[in-house]
Amino acid sequence: MNAFTIISKSGFIGYVLLMLSIVALAIVIEKIIVLRSSKIAPQEEIRTMVMLLSSEKIGDVIEFCKRNKFLISEIIIEAFRNIGEISRTNFLNAFEVIARKRIAELERGMTLLATIATVAPLLGLLGTVLGMVKIFGVLDTGTAAMANPQQLSAGIAEALLTTVFGLIVAVPSYVAYNLLQRKLDKLVFDIEQAGVIIANNLKGFKQ
Repeated sequence: MNAFTIISKSGFIGYVLLMLSIVALAIVIEKIIVLRSSKIAPQEEIRTMVMLLSSEKIGDVIEFCKRNKFLISEIIIEAFRNIGEISRTNFLNAFEVIARKRIAELERGMTLLATIATVAPLLGLLGTVLGMVKIFGVLDTGTAAMANPQQLSAGIAEALLTTVFGLIVAVPSYVAYNLLQRKLDKLVFDIEQAGVIIANNLKGFKQ
């Protein structure tokens, strides 16, 4: 039995689950592309910025960040633009505010993915209940059930297949969510660590 057969026999709930599976897949693909360490906080670039800070020339660091478009470099540029008097404390405060906003952008879609993983099996269960209602509706007709076996089998198929389809959507979504969340947590740690490293190397400025 192929996927199209499962969907067609799952009724309205099957099409809802199909839509959710497409949304979940789109989120996963987008996050795989976005959550790449090489695009967020590459360690080599951070080491280069620390070396530039040793000359006590903030302008060199800003120019380097402008030439190298990474998330951490964008946060650092915006932090320096908004700290007023340059100091370790002011930089950390500005960096934290800006980083929190950018991290929220990275997290966009994760809540929806978790919701799909939670709701999909419940929708499958709902489809099962609706299918059972259909079955009992046929059986209530008494001998008509024997005369209408196709209607009875359709209800049984819908009752079973929606549960299967709900789990097919939920399990990969749940696994993907956990893997992506772990990756996101690591990137958040890398961003925070980079901010502390840069702040600690603001030599020659007020603390």
